[in-house]
Amino acid sequence: MKVADIVGGVIGILLGAFTYWQSSIMPTDVVMKIGPGFFPSILSGGLILFSILLIVNALKGKSIGTLEPQRLSDKGVQRGLIMLVAAVAFAAVMVPLGFVPTAIIFLTGMMMVMGMRKWVLILIVPALITAGVWAVFEKILHLSLPAGILSDFL
Repeated sequence: MKVADIVGGVIGILLGAFTYWQSSIMPTDVVMKIGPGFFPSILSGGLILFSILLIVNALKGKSIGTLEPQRLSDKGVQRGLIMLVAAVAFAAVMVPLGFVPTAIIFLTGMMMVMGMRKWVLILIVPALITAGVWAVFEKILHLSLPAGILSDFL
């Protein structure tokens, strides 16, 4: 597991550095002095930090788990692949469909993939999270999210 943690940490650092670089070249807002690159730069910094911690723990011998070949029949692998496909689909349909309906569908699906079976929560939580994210970006930060099919209502 030590080698896998080191390789994963290096990949995380490289991905975080690339994301930080890309977010730093995004334009800033004249009034608020932050722009669309603000949150990605924070997240990329966190990715770099935790990737460094992963490497340090691997070098100290504190890695846990075993490195076993993963099989497609493994439920965890299946969930991971479903989430990957769902994330790509989310990005592909967000502009034409809009952030609000796409996020609600995506979060509902992810809750079901992760094993949530309480229908009341499945119906309420995605709508509340989507409304919260939409309110923060649209109303507080004044950053537009794709309206899509709801453009006449939002």
